[in-house]
Amino acid sequence: MATAVKNKWTSTIKRLQVLKKDCYTKSDGISYLKAIGLVKSNLRVAVYYLGCLDDRSEDYQVPFDREKFEWLLSEPVGQKKLDEAIRIKHECAKMARRNAYEI
Repeated sequence: MATAVKNKWTSTIKRLQVLKKDCYTKSDGISYLKAIGLVKSNLRVAVYYLGCLDDRSEDYQVPFDREKFEWLLSEPVGQKKLDEAIRIKHECAKMARRNAYEI
């Protein structure tokens, strides 16, 4: 990503880092994400797609506002929040693909 884009989304990306407390390890030794980790990872992918749109200087509407973002990252995290994070990710992906292959 370009420097300006990185600076635009830096604080958001920092908040979406998956920390050790967002994971758990089963007896088989494999680490899995807790619900908050899944929400963060889906939102991080959404922010990546928004950054791609910035790189191409395309207009777009961010599918979440500060209030919704704070709600998604607040505890407790259940299926409703996870579904919303996945919906946001897919919406951002669709916007990023919209003109990606047009010449």
